[in-house]
Amino acid sequence: MDCVWQITQQFPCACQFNEHFLITILDHLHSCLFGTFLCNNEAQRKKEQVREKTVSLWSFINSQQIEYINPLYSPELHNHVLFPVASMRRLELWTGYYLRWNPRFRPQESEHERNKELFKLCQLLRDKCRELQQEADARAEASIPVQV
Repeated sequence: MDCVWQITQQFPCACQFNEHFLITILDHLHSCLFGTFLCNNEAQRKKEQVREKTVSLWSFINSQQIEYINPLYSPELHNHVLFPVASMRRLELWTGYYLRWNPRFRPQESEHERNKELFKLCQLLRDKCRELQQEADARAEASIPVQV
């Protein structure tokens, strides 16, 4: 999971999910609140009726998707294979996970809350761009002379 986080740091616009998504998965890996990670294989899960007896972590995540969306995600920007740099110079300590309980390393403003606000702002900007593009297209159509 740390490798995935490292990739999100090198390519902040390439992943649709945010850091909170990764931390939620790690927190519930051993929490026993969800059946998603129980048993070693699908045959065992069927035998133990995990699907019928437990709730899936993915259902929980899907019920509040906006919490886990990366506001910087841009599918147009990275529509190719990513080649992360594996040099020790580029690796960072994942303080949001490994040091989250240390009060000295807590940010003043929650990154999670900041991401939610940024996501809302990005959505407003996308809507405005779409609106302006439609307006420009309409003006372009109106200025084309009709040939008879």
